[in-house]
This record gives sequence, C-alpha cells and structure tokens, in this order.
Amino acid sequence: MIEISAESPRKTGRRTLARALQKAAQKPALRRIVLFFEGPFWPAAYAFLTLICSLTGGEIPFYIFTGAALAFIALFSPDTKPALVPALLAVYSTSFMHSPRAEEDPSGYFGEPHVLAVLGAFAAVVLAAYAFRLVVFGAERNFFRSDGNFRWSALFLTVALLLNGAFFADYTVFDLLLGAAVALSLFGLYIFFFSTLRTRAGLTEYLAVNLVFACGVIFAQLLWALFVEGAYSGGTIDKDLVLVGWGMSNNIGGMLAMFCPACFYLAAVRRRGCIFYVLGFLFFGGVCLTQSRSSMLVGGAILLCILVYLSVKPSPHRLFFRIFNLAALFVALLASVLFRERIREIFAVLFERGFDDSDRFFIWKSGVKNFLRAPLFGVGFYEPIAPDWSYDIVNFVFPDMYHNLFVQMLASCGAAGAAALAFHLFELLRLCAGKKPATEKLFSLAVIAAILGTSLLDNHIFHIFPAMVYSVFLLSAEWSRAEEKRGADDPKEKKDLVPSPVPTEGKF
Repeated sequence: MIEISAESPRKTGRRTLARALQKAAQKPALRRIVLFFEGPFWPAAYAFLTLICSLTGGEIPFYIFTGAALAFIALFSPDTKPALVPALLAVYSTSFMHSPRAEEDPSGYFGEPHVLAVLGAFAAVVLAAYAFRLVVFGAERNFFRSDGNFRWSALFLTVALLLNGAFFADYTVFDLLLGAAVALSLFGLYIFFFSTLRTRAGLTEYLAVNLVFACGVIFAQLLWALFVEGAYSGGTIDKDLVLVGWGMSNNIGGMLAMFCPACFYLAAVRRRGCIFYVLGFLFFGGVCLTQSRSSMLVGGAILLCILVYLSVKPSPHRLFFRIFNLAALFVALLASVLFRERIREIFAVLFERGFDDSDRFFIWKSGVKNFLRAPLFGVGFYEPIAPDWSYDIVNFVFPDMYHNLFVQMLASCGAAGAAALAFHLFELLRLCAGKKPATEKLFSLAVIAAILGTSLLDNHIFHIFPAMVYSVFLLSAEWSRAEEKRGADDPKEKKDLVPSPVPTEGKF
C-alpha cells in the first residue's frame, strides 16, 4: 500500500481519506491504470502523444489528458516518479501552427481566452493534486530539515530571483512574476520529488530513459522543420527557418546537446547499450543540423569527455565503443575531404557567420551598465537591454535576455543575485568531489554542465523548462552522491536503495 510516512498529518480525517484512496486504488480497473503509469510503456506512450500533438495542433486535449494523468498519479500511484514524464516532455507538444512565431497566427494562440482558461485549469488541478498528495499522504523526507546539498542555495537564489529589480524606478509586476517562475522551475521539482519519491533507486536511469524519448521527439520535429516546413531548401539549411512550436534553432540545438548524455549513460548500463551509443551520435548530428554554435561547442566538448570516459571504463560494450569511435572519426574525416563543397553548401549559414559574436559583446557590456544603474537588486528582467535596441523576435513569453548566465543574474538581480548564484555553484562543485564517482552522478553532472555551459552563450536556464530539467538532475546528482557515501562507509547499507515493490493482487 501507499505508506503514510512518519511525518504524515495526525488528524484522523486525513488518515481516513488516505486509506480510502489506497482502498480505491486496489480495485481492478484503477489498479491496471496504476500499473500502466508505473510501467515502462508510460514514457514511450507520452512521448508519442507529445510528437503527434506537436504536428497536429492538439494542445488542448493534450493538456486535459496531462492534467488528468498527473492528478491520477498524485491520488492513486504508490510513487510520484511517473509524474516526471510530463515534467520532462510536455513542453515539446507545442505545435508549429500555434507557436508565438508562426506567421499564420501572429496574434498568439496561447493568448486566446479559451486556451488561457484551459491552461489555468490545468495548472490549478496539478497544483491542487500535488499539494493534496503532500498534505494527506505526508512527505517521505523533510527537505527543510535535511542536510541536502542545495537547501541553502535554493533559499538564497529564490529570494534573489524574487527581489529582481526591487526598488528600481521602472520595476513592474512582470519582474516579480518571471522571477517567481524561474525560481519555481529551478527548485520546485527538486523540492517536491525530494519530499515525495519513495526510493532513490532507479531515478537516474528513469530520467535518462525520458531524456532519450525527448531527444527522439525533438529530432523528429527537427526533421519535420527541415524537410516539411522548408528550412532545408535549395541544397542548404536556412538556420533562421529552423523553427518548431516551442523554439528556434538555438533552442532545438540546446535541448539536444543537454539531453545527449542520456544516450551514453544508457549505453553504459543497459544490456543493449550499443543501440543507445549509436543514438547518441545521431542526436548530436541533430545538434549540428541546427547550426547552433553554442550548442555544438558545449555539446561537442561534453561528448568528447563522455567518449573518452566510456572508452576507458570497463564494461561489456567497451570494445564496441572504441571501434565505433574510430569508425565515426574515419567517416567524418573522409566526408570532409570527399564532400567538402557539399558540406559548405548545406551549412552555408554556419560558415558565413563563423566566429561572429551576434552582438553578444554589446549585450554583455549593456548588462554591466544596467547592473551599475541598480547594483544591489538589479534592474529586473523586463528592463530593456539598451535604449531603442531589441532582438526583434516575436515572443510574448520572455523578455530580451543577455545570453549569459552571469551577466543575466548581475543585470537583473544585482549583486544579491550574483552572490546567490556563486554560492549555488560552490555547492555544486562540492557535490563533484569524490575519488571514485559513480556513473550515475557523472551522467547527472554532465546534463547539469550542458545546461550551464550552453547558458553561458544563451538563455536556456531562464526558459523555465530547461530549468525544470536542471532541477530534477540536481536531485539525481545529490542522491547519486549519497549512494557513493553509503558504498564507501558500508557496502552492505543499501536499504534505502531498494526499488519500490511492484503492485501485487490486492495491494501496492
């Protein structure tokens, strides 16, 4: 059964309600649904629905289904782990036809009253369901009383983000709203799943599986943009036309670069790891097709580190990894010689722009100037980067940003934000310590490094959904570190790492 933890509310009414839900979940019909959400087909099915929605414009039924699924998981599932699937995949359901940048719908589909009503109801249902889960069934662990790595930095960064632009002359309520959204996305899932996941075992692998499905969805959308929407035409890729519903070329490349490590982690731990290894190269090829220079640079550096690590780490597939690496290098060199002109034609935009800074140095200088206007709490997220200057990108969701994590925090949140960020990164560096780091921790840190690295030249971590990925991988890295310590202190101490029991007849 769903265990009511020692910290569950003592009131009889709450206990009675929790037991009633446990009893209802034992009924055959509900139990089959619970088993589906707990099983291996749930991530695959949700990824498939996400892709179909992104190609057909079915956002409203998709959100209704997602809200119902999340509410069911909160009320009846023995663990909240299945709720990670929508958290990692839902955003990619946004269709091209309903994108804020879609030419045929410049007014903004997501600004229409009926869509806002559905989104509001969706948010209310999900928040209510998971607040209910915490209150009625109680927390498995108390985040605020734990000795977790990120408790204090989460507090300091949240306060700094909420105070962005405080006391600045042009402060608006939108600064507060965006600061709250970024803070919630950075640490909300971390705190919730820290508190509600029943066990630590299998979390990293479960996250990796979901990221591989996310890569598959994004890669399919990229191919659609290239060959159906016309981004590839006349023998070349027009980078400015590489668009999907939820983002542009840099967003697509950034997500693939962040998620690629998942393929190589599964290559290291799964019996059919060779398949995932090849997929990792395929998805990195997708990064190159976006011609996102920052994603190629950061993703390529992390990919190289991973390839070296897997080539020396003992594993049943190590020989295959080595042979495939050499074969891939040989094919790349041969193609660069035989098809040099064709490659230059396909990636003409990349070669034309070369090392052009795309106004980044101007943007960063403007960020420093804005910091000097309000040194303590910054000028806020919505203060223009510079007078009479803008990216001129159609986007009603986010303001213009500084394309650098540190400059963004310095300009928008001032010295308070920069100090909070520095403290958080210091805690993250402490987490990296260890003589024999577990593969799980290294993989989690690779995803975190990709998010932070790409955010040095772009805005990814401030775009809510990448921050949500960052949030859950902070938890994965922290728990992997805890497993390392257990193994070092007492190899027999594995009680907290035992997977949740599979539901059997009549009980969970």
